Order: sequence, then structure tokens, then C-alpha cells
Amino acid sequence: MKAPMKAPFNTGSRLHDVLSVFFGTFAAGVLITSPLNVDTSGPDPFYKGPLIFPIMALSLMVLAALPATGRLLRPPAGAAWHLDGEGRPVKTFFILVFLVAHLFGLRLVGLEASSLLFLMGGFYYLNYRRPVHLLLIPILLTGIMTLVFKHFLQVWFPTPWLMEWFEG
Repeated sequence: MKAPMKAPFNTGSRLHDVLSVFFGTFAAGVLITSPLNVDTSGPDPFYKGPLIFPIMALSLMVLAALPATGRLLRPPAGAAWHLDGEGRPVKTFFILVFLVAHLFGLRLVGLEASSLLFLMGGFYYLNYRRPVHLLLIPILLTGIMTLVFKHFLQVWFPTPWLMEWFEG
């Protein structure tokens, strides 16, 4: 028996494009001014310094907004000013809440535990509940992130509060 197909994502929603362009423009502004906002006077080389992660993240946001900018300038036939689905971006909002919790979790429980919980919670919330989604992918991505940022780039992360609390 074949699984029912989901309705395809409506690329004709101009409101999505406006929001994407807004976030992309904001990211571009922060990216341009980031050397003024981040202290880079430390002894570390550029790729280990505190500016590398904001540059990577903000650059990805700007790149992700480019297709929406093109669609906003030349909308496809049938484009309308509406949100897809039920008219509210509920799932997107809750993933944003998970992401903010992840940021607080970095300081509370550390990179590994916070990233693992964020990915597992996100997959569970989005109904990806097979073991490969709930366990394998989060463990692999957390391991890759830890290797890249902590070991290869040697980015410093503060000691988690929970660890400080247990150590005394």
C-alpha cells in the first residue's frame, strides 16, 4: 500500500519570500558590521577567532535568501500574499523556540548535549520518529559538529554551568 502524498510546498506564497528577504537583509547588515561588533584582537588566527562562526552562519542566511529575493522581484504565476498550510507558521515557530533553547543549552549543558537534544527534539516534533531519525542522525551530526568546531577549528566553548556545579 502506498503512503498518501503530502501536498507540495506552495512556492507562490509571497509572504514567505518577504520574510526570507527581511531575514537575509538583516543578516547581510549584521555580516557587514560584524568586524565592528566582534573583538578580533586575540592571538588566534582568523579561522579560530570569534568572528568565523558569525561569518559562516550569516553568509548562509544571505545565500538562503537569494532565491526568495528573485521570486519577490519576479513572482511566479498565481503568487499570492498568504501563508501556506493553516495560515500560521506554527511548526516554524516551535523550531525557533527549540533553537533558542539550544543556545541557552550551550551554556547550561554544553555543545554536545544541547545539540543532541535540539536535533532529537526537532525530529520528534516534526514527526520523524524512526530510530534513524531520532538517534542515528542526531548522534552523527553532533559528532561531526564537535569534531569540526572543537577539534579541527579549536573553537573555545565555555564550561557548561552544570559541569561547574558538579565540580564545585
